[in-house]
Amino acid sequence: MASSDLRRLWKLHQIDSAVISIRNRAAHLDIGKKTSEEIESLTKSLHEHEYRKLHAEQQDLELKQKSIDDKVEKFNKELYGGKVVNPREVENIQKEITTLTKQKSEIDEKLLVIWDVIPAHKTEADKIEKEIAQKKAELLEIQKKAHVTKAKLEADFKKYTAERPEIAKGVTPSLLAKYEQIKKNHQGIGMAEVVKNKQCGACGTLLPERTLQGLLDDRTMSCETCHRLLYYTEGVV
Repeated sequence: MASSDLRRLWKLHQIDSAVISIRNRAAHLDIGKKTSEEIESLTKSLHEHEYRKLHAEQQDLELKQKSIDDKVEKFNKELYGGKVVNPREVENIQKEITTLTKQKSEIDEKLLVIWDVIPAHKTEADKIEKEIAQKKAELLEIQKKAHVTKAKLEADFKKYTAERPEIAKGVTPSLLAKYEQIKKNHQGIGMAEVVKNKQCGACGTLLPERTLQGLLDDRTMSCETCHRLLYYTEGVV
């Protein structure tokens, strides 16, 4: 089986691998980006929905309708309240009332069309609003889980980085230096375990007999393809 020095280095490698895994998980932590984009898209769709346009038009027409009603009421008070007695003024007011009545009739026709079609559009808009609410609830849950996961990753990272210096002290300086250089050249992974089919656990290369024999003779061996230091336990090879 592996020498005590190599076993200590393997323990150090496991810490380094764990730190790499933590960093990768943190970098790819789902904070709800996709769901946020879906909410943004749905919100835009809702704002541009035909219901919003029809509803705005309906409100505008109803305001115009009220304004006309107020003007007609005002003119009628002037006509029948004794304020206006001049025939020309009476005629002018009656013309104004006729014009306003015609405008209101046109507005009424437009409102009837809107009232006829708006319910179906409102149903569609309500469906989108409901979907937005559901997505927002999903996003909240995703963010809660992400917060918990982030806290756990940070705690594990702190634990491993605190343990590493003490474990590194137990490794022969020359072996540690070799490991650190290999680790630097291979995305932080400086060792590989020999798997049961006699392959390098990192790159999958089938290890030659001389390498396997060197491991059995308790010598420090490297994979001839990826150059990582090899580690094995009794019975693996």
